[in-house]
Amino acid sequence: MCTRIFNNFNKENNYLTTARNMDWATQMPTTIFAFKVNNEEEIIKSGTSPQNENSLIWTAKYNSIVTMVGTKAPFGASDGINSAGLVANLLYDSSAKYARKDGSSCKNLDVLRWVQFVLDTCCSVKEVVAAFSESAQTQIQLIGGIVPGSDKLAALHLAVSDKFGDSAIIEVHKGKYFIYNNPEFRVMTNEPSYAKQIELNQFWRWQWSDKNFFPSNTLPGGPFPSDRFARASYYLNHLYETKNIPDSLTQSKSVVMNASVPVNFKSNNTQFPNIAQTLWSTVACHNNLKYYFYNTRTMGEIYIDLNQLEKFPSTVSKLVVISEDDHQFINHELFGYQNENFIKTLDPFASELILA
Repeated sequence: MCTRIFNNFNKENNYLTTARNMDWATQMPTTIFAFKVNNEEEIIKSGTSPQNENSLIWTAKYNSIVTMVGTKAPFGASDGINSAGLVANLLYDSSAKYARKDGSSCKNLDVLRWVQFVLDTCCSVKEVVAAFSESAQTQIQLIGGIVPGSDKLAALHLAVSDKFGDSAIIEVHKGKYFIYNNPEFRVMTNEPSYAKQIELNQFWRWQWSDKNFFPSNTLPGGPFPSDRFARASYYLNHLYETKNIPDSLTQSKSVVMNASVPVNFKSNNTQFPNIAQTLWSTVACHNNLKYYFYNTRTMGEIYIDLNQLEKFPSTVSKLVVISEDDHQFINHELFGYQNENFIKTLDPFASELILA
């Protein structure tokens, strides 16, 4: 499930984009939310539902666009960008373990709300890393959940990238955070652990390099996470430097599409959602704050402009892109600019549901 790439080779000119594929064995209802900071109508958000005394509580500092799995509660925030140019991508991680520390002073955060918390409260990769470090003022404990619309555990890891060209991957194993922070960590898939992914990448990079007297440019073409990692890394590292934002956007889109899995892909490994069809893809521009969404079952490309907040009808608005009716999925035919097509809604993570 999923591939993420960060195109940060020309950060001096601010041509920075992040792209990801969302892969899953079955279709899932999907909604894009727009959140505006409103000091006169501040919404307090909760890290868990139902809320309790150990729930992490926060209010948003930044506007954001967030793609969520689901069209009704419970929602799962999986991908998005905020007004500071921070992008967050949540991907399946088969080895993630969220060990509970009952009775501890940690504040609980549902893993399905992880992306929203990060985009609401952080402006950079540096701030995200600090929030989940051992020295953080508030110790946050991730709580596992169920992927909306399925019976699968939400075993996930987080990738963040920013307009300064920085990148980090955060994994959780047996309740402990493992943070990999380096601008060169541009590609992420699902397994093995990111430490092992780095080792695999070093192997492939050597195969393609001038240091190898007999360089190989062969690439694994399968749907497995390690295959997708190698393909994305190869193409991302064999690109000419971008000369403008459109180049960066289309480069990122083409690389992540090369790591996609076809619609209705037939796999014998039905128990492993990390080997599954690509449902949709996103590309986010860190500098011009535009967010592009591609549903693989439609021919249209849509985008949302975070600079044009006045076009959204309320503090919290939504756009349904994939809905479900009587166990049938409906892929809405949408095209182009979408700010004006959002409708007023409630904040799905509010501690008390407040009409925006």
